[in-house]
Amino acid sequence: MCGNSSSSAVFNFCNNVPKQFTNIQQCNPISQPTPSVTALNYFTNQTGLVVNGSFTVVNTSTSSVFNVDYTTGVTTLTFVVTAGRSETIFVEDLRSITIESLTGVTPEANATGSLVLDLHYCVKCT
Repeated sequence: MCGNSSSSAVFNFCNNVPKQFTNIQQCNPISQPTPSVTALNYFTNQTGLVVNGSFTVVNTSTSSVFNVDYTTGVTTLTFVVTAGRSETIFVEDLRSITIESLTGVTPEANATGSLVLDLHYCVKCT
């Protein structure tokens, strides 16, 4: 019920909630040559909206290493995910995620894994 009646016994979700959030929950496969020629872009925020939440990089390779760069605001940070491991990062104002595959102890043709996004942004922020 989305009426404007103040005498309504039903809580009015349409008018009483000042913010409306949208969630992004997605699992993206990673499969790229080892070593990568260049880092591949897996997420870019071109909306100007502030995107917050977490993302997890899972490396299912037997030897390859992922070099992950992510930008929040104007700061770019890097972390490494070794073969058979995963890493979860909590972020505010996420702008981009790129992943580069590096050769591990034993060379392999392709690095595999997944990027799991659990993000949200405010659509109506009044």
